[in-house]
Amino acid sequence: MGATPEQITATCEAYVAAYRANDKDALLALYSEDCEWTDPVGTPTHLGRDGVGNFWDGARALADSIVLEPQDLTICGEEACFRIEIHATIGGNTMIMDAVDIFVFDDAGRIKVGKAYWDMAKAR
Repeated sequence: MGATPEQITATCEAYVAAYRANDKDALLALYSEDCEWTDPVGTPTHLGRDGVGNFWDGARALADSIVLEPQDLTICGEEACFRIEIHATIGGNTMIMDAVDIFVFDDAGRIKVGKAYWDMAKAR
């Protein structure tokens, strides 16, 4: 049957909320068991919820806080293009990166495949 636009929207909103709350468990619940996460594209893909959890731990070790600010969400079928700003605070200084996350969802509205596109050289 496929994920509905409402399910996809709810998952994307919960994704932002999990980052704001620094809630790893809430984030992991948004992914399917057999998910694939590549962040950023061009780096090794993280497999399964354990892989996403390891990515989360690594990112959190580098930054004091990471807050996502949604800019635009476009849903086409069972996929979404989610344009966001990443606000990362490191040592009291905050940098902002523009990012695009591309998600493919399973029938339950969980993220099955995710790819993040961003360029550190364009951080401000």
